[in-house]
Amino acid sequence: MNTSSPTLPHPDAVLFDVDGVLWAAQDAYNRCTLHVARTLAAQNHWPDADLSLEHIQSFKRSGGFNSDWDMIWAIVVLLQARAEGRIPAEKSWLELAKENAGRGLDWVKQYAGPQAPNFHELQALYDAYYWGADWYPQIYDKDPVIVYRPGFAHAERAYARDDLASRLRAVGIRKIGMITGRNRNEMRTPLAALNFDGLLVHDAIFTDEDGKKPNPTLLERAIAVLETPFVVMVGDSFDDIRLVHNYRQLPNDRQKARVLAVAIDHDNHPEHWFELGADAVLNDVNELPDWLDQR
Repeated sequence: MNTSSPTLPHPDAVLFDVDGVLWAAQDAYNRCTLHVARTLAAQNHWPDADLSLEHIQSFKRSGGFNSDWDMIWAIVVLLQARAEGRIPAEKSWLELAKENAGRGLDWVKQYAGPQAPNFHELQALYDAYYWGADWYPQIYDKDPVIVYRPGFAHAERAYARDDLASRLRAVGIRKIGMITGRNRNEMRTPLAALNFDGLLVHDAIFTDEDGKKPNPTLLERAIAVLETPFVVMVGDSFDDIRLVHNYRQLPNDRQKARVLAVAIDHDNHPEHWFELGADAVLNDVNELPDWLDQR
């Protein structure tokens, strides 16, 4: 556990990102992205330039792709652009991720050709692979566009232990909210599985349908619902850190609460997160109550 925060009044609320923080799903999403991208590349005879999980993770780290729907659309557009000569063959995936520099879809659109995939059709295909034919009807209340089993979502599991919320309550946290790149349907699985000990405020759950991180309006809206003077935002991506810093750049009359940015670092590189602007770095979300207690 690593911290760098000064002595401040005690927070009374926590906002969580979901994937990679409370819920272990990002590896499953990344593997689904790789599978769908390779499948489409093979079907369309596009060179995949040895696309790997490392490359997808590099785009995630570079920012702007908190939504996995955005990520798969971007990768497919870049695959097409390679095949059609808009990206030189010698330009690596890592170079492209660095070029992105947090701009996300606004950046990748420059490479989109006239045959770029329809976003919503690709989203439906992606979800069919991710949830699989067994779970898709439970999530979306309709049949998937393809039959695929078992679905990558079967690898999801909880990061948060069953006692996390009660331990947060014991150190003064009275409300919990979420700002996540998941959509409302996808939130069914973590919400059903995790124990929030009565602290979760459902109106303070903001999903991909409400806006995309790092838009600080999401943080404004969550703070207004939680009615908190001091909140901790816990995330595991560059966009989570930028969300807090963008909020701090708002005019003073719009900053209704103090906000700390806490990064969950699964790779044990705290210096990376501090360079990005995190106020504290934890290896595991279950360390949060102890960190709050020791502030």
